[in-house]
Amino acid sequence: MDKPAEGKKPVKRQGPIRVEAVVPLLIVVGATVLYFSLFFDSHLRRGLEYGATQANGAEVNIGRLQTSVFKASMLIGDVQMTDPLQPQRNRVQIGEMRFGMLWDALLRGKVVIEEAVIEDVQIDTPRKRAGRVLPPPPPQSGPSASDKMLATLKEEFSGNVVGDLAAIAAGANPSEQLQQITGELKSDAYMDALQRSMDETEQQWKTRMAALPRGEDFGALRTRLGDVKVNDVKDVAQLQAAVKELQAIRDEFEAKGKTIGEAGTVLAGDLKGLQSSFAGIDDVVREDVRGLQARMKLPTLDASNLSRALFGMDVLGKLQQARGYMEQAREYLPAKSAEQAKPAPRNIHKGRDYAFGHPRGYPAFWLRRALVTSRLPGEKGLSGEIRDVATDQALVGRPMIATLKGDFPQQEVAGVKAELVIDHTQSEPVERVQLSVARYGVAGRSLVDSPSVKLGFAKAAASAAFTAELRGERVDIQAGNRFHDVAFETTAQSPVVRGMMDASLAGLRTVSMDARVRGTWGDLDMSLSTNLGDALARGMKRYLQEKMDEARKRIQAQVDSRIAAQRQKLMARRAELESRLKSVLADKQAQVDKLRADLDAARRDLEQRKNAATDAQKQKLKQDANQLLDKWRR
Repeated sequence: MDKPAEGKKPVKRQGPIRVEAVVPLLIVVGATVLYFSLFFDSHLRRGLEYGATQANGAEVNIGRLQTSVFKASMLIGDVQMTDPLQPQRNRVQIGEMRFGMLWDALLRGKVVIEEAVIEDVQIDTPRKRAGRVLPPPPPQSGPSASDKMLATLKEEFSGNVVGDLAAIAAGANPSEQLQQITGELKSDAYMDALQRSMDETEQQWKTRMAALPRGEDFGALRTRLGDVKVNDVKDVAQLQAAVKELQAIRDEFEAKGKTIGEAGTVLAGDLKGLQSSFAGIDDVVREDVRGLQARMKLPTLDASNLSRALFGMDVLGKLQQARGYMEQAREYLPAKSAEQAKPAPRNIHKGRDYAFGHPRGYPAFWLRRALVTSRLPGEKGLSGEIRDVATDQALVGRPMIATLKGDFPQQEVAGVKAELVIDHTQSEPVERVQLSVARYGVAGRSLVDSPSVKLGFAKAAASAAFTAELRGERVDIQAGNRFHDVAFETTAQSPVVRGMMDASLAGLRTVSMDARVRGTWGDLDMSLSTNLGDALARGMKRYLQEKMDEARKRIQAQVDSRIAAQRQKLMARRAELESRLKSVLADKQAQVDKLRADLDAARRDLEQRKNAATDAQKQKLKQDANQLLDKWRR
């Protein structure tokens, strides 16, 4: 047996367990287990809170979160979603959510939930503290067409029409307001533009008239016509020379006369344009009258106008919410792109390929089914179902459908029925929603809030129906409300206003509101009607019609008097210009007509003489031929 060499340590034999590899592995595994045991749930809860807050636009809180790595399950409890419009209240509050995930999908980096349970769902619950509301994101490239359209509607509904009418009834004198309004009217600018247009027209015609043939031009032609020998024609050669000269005179005359005829046609068009411009003065005056009425806050006693003022902001709020939910749905559940929707061209020279299964059979997230329940004492509550919430509906092949029905007794809401369909399986995204509420309580709802009068529902029992279909850029929304057993709350300092409001609302115990919004996001058409607007229009008319009519007459009179002198001056100038230009062209046309008549008479005379000379020459030739024939015979 060999002995180890001197100075070298003996080599230790390697055992079955490699300690230098096992120990680091145990440390990594232990650290991982420790992290998932102590920190993973809290970190995941904060991450979910952040993502949900960004999607909701306001703070979302998760009370507790528990996960099980081995069961691939999760429990989320006490979820509170702040209402961005009312930070003191929750839009939705969920008691508990439980679900398990498929390991098959998790190993592929996907989240697929076969079935989830969502319990104790409540709406409009109070918060212990106000939730944080995120600022609206800045526009990427300026306001879009839909932003501009919604801003226009908001500006229209922001006016307090009922308050303005009440102020007039309380004693505000529109005539005094009119004296304080200063500034240039559109009528002034229109009259100045009309003055400049007439200056340009007069200068153009001055230049055109200078270029037209003058009287001496026609005199020269008449002199040449007089030099043509018509009576002393001795032979055919002289006659032909006279005809040729006459034709040359006529050609030159026609060239000069044509310019006068064309000038007459152009003058008729210019005068017609001036007439149309003067007719437009009335349209501009009406526009100024409407503008002054708006600046004086002088609304119209129109039921439609009052209806839009009372409930327009409510309908606009529903419209903005629908657009917000639509944008979120299209951001997080994108529709199939146009390239995906377009079928790939088939090569007929190759065979057909059959694919079994899909190499990526799961979307990034897919909630196949979720049961929504909320059981409260007395067997009241709600139930619902959510199916196929997927980040790639084109891959799943099914739209998302959510249904809900039941009651929210704590909020005094009964008979809720809702169905939501988000269909992004094709290139054109479609969102549909149907919602109806049989009964809910209304208290302290304000409709009009102005210094002159306040009007609202002190108490009422209401029902609502809402349907919407958003297809691509097209919008079709219908909303209806019925308020029963209405107790109105009105306050006004003026006894006249109080009497007017009491008389308008007397006997009205049921209020109905119906609205329809159609079109595209950049061009919306809204119709809105309510019997409350009809009642206010009838009641206010007796108190305000006389004052409103007087104010409108004063506005009309002020605008008319402001432009009366300039208008009269311009009309007189137009009449003078029209008469002068027509007179000059008429004189020139008379010279043309007289010279044409003389040319026609000379042409006819020459033609007669030419024919007579030709006949005489033929007769003479015939006689000479007969004489020659007789001579040959003899």
